Amino acid sequence: MNSKNARSVLKFIIGWPIALISLFFIFKAINPNLGLIGSYFTNVNIPTLIIGFLCFLVYFFLRAYSWQLILKAKSYKIPFREVLYFWELSEFKRYVPGSIWSLVSRGLSFTEKKVSKNDIIHSLTIEAELIIISCLTVSLLAMQFLVEPLPIAFKNLIYISFFTVIILVNLLFLFSFRIKKNIKNRFLSFLCCDFPTEKVIPLLFFSTLSFIFFGLGSFFVGFAFFYLNLTKIFVLCGFFTFSLLVGYLSFITPMGLGIREAVITSGLSNLVASSIAGLIAIFTRIFLIFTEIIFFLLTLIFYRLKSTKVQKIYDLANKFKFEILLGLFIIGYNAYFIIASILRYENYFAGRFDLGNMDQAVWNTLHGRFFQLTDPNGVDIVSRLAFHADYILVLLAPLYRIWSDPRLLLIVQTVVLSIGAVFVYLIAKNILKNKAFSLIFAGSFLINPALNYTNLYDFHPVTLGTTFLLAVFYFLYKKTYFWFVFFLILAGITKEQVWLIVALFGIYLFIINFRKNQSLFLKSFAILIFLTGICIFYYLIWWAIPGARGGNHFALAYYSEFGDSPSGIIKNIIFSPIKTILLIFQPSQSLYLLQLFLPLGFLSLFAPLFLIFAMPDLGINLLSSNAQLHQIYYQYSATITPFIFISGVFGLNFLLKLYSKINRLFFYTFLMFFSVFGAFFYGPLPGAANPNLDMFTKRLENKKAIDNFLTKIPRQYSIAATNNLGSHLSHRQKIFTIPVGIDRADIIVFLLNDSYAQPSLAAQIDMAKKMENNKNYIQIFKSGDFIA
Repeated sequence: MNSKNARSVLKFIIGWPIALISLFFIFKAINPNLGLIGSYFTNVNIPTLIIGFLCFLVYFFLRAYSWQLILKAKSYKIPFREVLYFWELSEFKRYVPGSIWSLVSRGLSFTEKKVSKNDIIHSLTIEAELIIISCLTVSLLAMQFLVEPLPIAFKNLIYISFFTVIILVNLLFLFSFRIKKNIKNRFLSFLCCDFPTEKVIPLLFFSTLSFIFFGLGSFFVGFAFFYLNLTKIFVLCGFFTFSLLVGYLSFITPMGLGIREAVITSGLSNLVASSIAGLIAIFTRIFLIFTEIIFFLLTLIFYRLKSTKVQKIYDLANKFKFEILLGLFIIGYNAYFIIASILRYENYFAGRFDLGNMDQAVWNTLHGRFFQLTDPNGVDIVSRLAFHADYILVLLAPLYRIWSDPRLLLIVQTVVLSIGAVFVYLIAKNILKNKAFSLIFAGSFLINPALNYTNLYDFHPVTLGTTFLLAVFYFLYKKTYFWFVFFLILAGITKEQVWLIVALFGIYLFIINFRKNQSLFLKSFAILIFLTGICIFYYLIWWAIPGARGGNHFALAYYSEFGDSPSGIIKNIIFSPIKTILLIFQPSQSLYLLQLFLPLGFLSLFAPLFLIFAMPDLGINLLSSNAQLHQIYYQYSATITPFIFISGVFGLNFLLKLYSKINRLFFYTFLMFFSVFGAFFYGPLPGAANPNLDMFTKRLENKKAIDNFLTKIPRQYSIAATNNLGSHLSHRQKIFTIPVGIDRADIIVFLLNDSYAQPSLAAQIDMAKKMENNKNYIQIFKSGDFIA
């Protein structure tokens, strides 16, 4: 038998027969536990399980893509459809004890694709190194969890060593332009067989990303069956990846079968009962295998579809991979924040202030009562203009013909904010001419603490201004003046002071046209925008809002130190500079500025010109006596955030030109580090230092009973309700917020679980008790803390 025939026979043996043997070992591994899963499946959280399944699919896809990048770095141009199939076919055979079959299969498959034996061995070595490095990197997320049992001295040594390495790595890249070219790339390439830096970085990135998805998939699968603390999502993500690494290094067993389960059981026993930890280990293993079988079938179908259209789709996807990743980021953002926002509403965390107020104004407008609501601080029906000129609520009213529900406002808010990432990406791409930086900026936008809190804290029209103002700048930069004006108007009608920003755009447009000696028409157009913004702002603050409320704008009370009228306040702020500066740099205001600028690594400060657009709201917030205005937890930073990102893009552009010899990897690392650092220390996301997860972890047990009662109250009845019930009762003409309106309402309802209740929770409990003993009131319903 010649060598060619021998190779054909070996290829056949290693092919489907070994694949079928793999299936046997897979079945042997999971069969004893199938009945156990069945007993728990009746109470499984299906959406969470689906998320885990999708994360596992992404994990396998990114692993295969990493293999293609290795081959591509060695100058092999094999269609991804074939790489995907043959990689997964070989991976599927690792379940046969010994793991050698996977390596042999990989070698035979890619030898047929004209890859030399030396390059296959070389590539397998690189893949193994990438797995170890990536798993170690992701495992750092679980550092605190892993070192918990160690003595304090060892813990400190590990922490110091870790941060020293991080500092040294950054210093290396910072000063890499001073190092001779022949040794410049060795730091990264010594493990990856002398690949140049520009090829090593994508490899490390996608490989690390794949194991992040593995950890997330394991977490969500475990969470689907048993409660796992959401605040530890990334810690456990790192721990699950660490268990995979231990299993991978124990190469005698197929994929560490049994080893990984032992590590998971041992580690999770510190958080849950040992029996539950063991079940989580088993369930994550089974669903990983199940996902791989599905992934294998999908790759087989994709491989068999040898249509030119399929190849064109792949080529198109490869061409627009950054845009596809951006789309996936946006989908993930919408999935999380829509669910979180709706759960906040459904579990009575979103109240009359402010979701109920906005909802009532929209609902009244739909029913012919233009821009009206019950006075949030009183009992009269008033115009919304008595508080704010957020006329965009009127434009939202037609949407209530589709679904008349406050949750629609929450969905609209999340979707509009997520689209802001598209404009951040486009602005960065046009300025920096680099899609990788553009994607990092867009991702940073989506995890920005101020943006995330704004999204979570009920619904506010001005929040939509974040995206509108980004669109304004983008279309101005592209000189698409119709859309520039369109979004400028949309931004202006989100809140009265935004018209000042509109006026500033007029000044900016005039200056850039003056410098470029553009036409008289554009200069006149710029002056018109400036005058329109100033005049509308003046009319709203000095005339319209005071006329609607019968007195000055309510927010003027926050600036009483400077005067009691708009003119007096502005005059005293300008002519009392020392007092103004001292106010701006008080501790709480300084922390506010830190929280705003740190998530972009203070890049915005290198292009201060574009921060001028943020000055109206920055000044309003920093000089206010109301502490809420200089915190990122509310909507007050909505019109500041876009200009922090715009100036951040220009700031990075300035640094890239100034330090052109510095390796760009340093700036990639810098931007990603501060984005994640800011999100961790100041943001509300799962895995952050202080996440906002009450909507997931503190659900009302009597929610259905409360919902059923509230939906049966006729809309013609007036209601006095605690704030936490207000957004569920705002589809009526009269709703009062306790303690206001108790003596006027037809029905009074309490939900006595709000620590922020006014005047206090204790006072509301006392109110409810007195009513129970008052013959003028009849208790018609009670369920837990809910009383009507």
